Amino acid sequence: MIGLRQWITAARVVVGALVLGLVPCTASLADTWRGTAPFCAGECRPGEIRKGVSDSGDGGYCVTGHKVLCGNASQSCPVTSTQTDCYGIVMICDNGSNVPPKGDWHSCGKYACGVCIGIGKVSQGLTAYQADICQQGFVWREATKDDHVCVTPATRQAAASDNAQAAARRSPNGGPSGPDTCLQGFVWREATANDHVCVTPEVRQQARNDNALAAQRRPAPSQDYGPDTCKQGYVWREAIGDDHVCVTPDIRSQAAGDNAQAASRRAGGGAYGPDTCKQGFVWRGVVPSDHVCVPPDIRDRVAQDNALADQRIATPKR
Repeated sequence: MIGLRQWITAARVVVGALVLGLVPCTASLADTWRGTAPFCAGECRPGEIRKGVSDSGDGGYCVTGHKVLCGNASQSCPVTSTQTDCYGIVMICDNGSNVPPKGDWHSCGKYACGVCIGIGKVSQGLTAYQADICQQGFVWREATKDDHVCVTPATRQAAASDNAQAAARRSPNGGPSGPDTCLQGFVWREATANDHVCVTPEVRQQARNDNALAAQRRPAPSQDYGPDTCKQGYVWREAIGDDHVCVTPDIRSQAAGDNAQAASRRAGGGAYGPDTCKQGFVWRGVVPSDHVCVPPDIRDRVAQDNALADQRIATPKR
């Protein structure tokens, strides 16, 4: 039976050969993830611009390196989803869209994107990343899965380092905050609402600062972001990951501010565990698992915005 090391070596050879044979070294017609999982070394080609960085991108997860989202400045082929098919152990991605009225598939380009054993599938590999593209000089932080806050490359690397040291910084016997209780001198990072990686207080403050600056580090919207595109005057709330409820800009800022103050509003334990709120605060409830503590009027506003969500998108849902 073939061993793991031999399988990995074979995968490298086969994928490399297919990449050379299937993909011409020209700029893409549409946004394309560069870097073939599981051994990613993503680089954009001449004539392309880098729009994002990820460890998974269009689906295949990177064991080493990263994928980069590359686009042609003169994009001529609209992409809304990615179809993937497996040929032996090689995954082939096909970027494109379904064209009305019959929904026929229109391909913008195929490329080797990973290693797999199985059958083809369809994913929304590109659509989910369009609104999260960073400005030049910034990359996704990825402190947790789907953390698309734009930060400097150094901050991204620091987040990965903190993740690697997470277990060593937790109290081995637990504590007031349960099994995630940090050792003396460390606090929860809270890059996202449920991020309990233990870091220094300075790093937590950096995460709060980056969260507050997230919207400013993305390019101005210039295209349709799919079925969740907001009407003029509204923006995605983004109180949590993938929160595409359309709200006014001041409500979006309010949500970011509440996220930044999440730790200071928790009681540190109580009837509802480590997420119990201090007196005068309640869980925000963007979704049932959203336990960020806010004043009651903010929770009421969240419920109101959720109820009006369908009325505020550019193309109302039927």
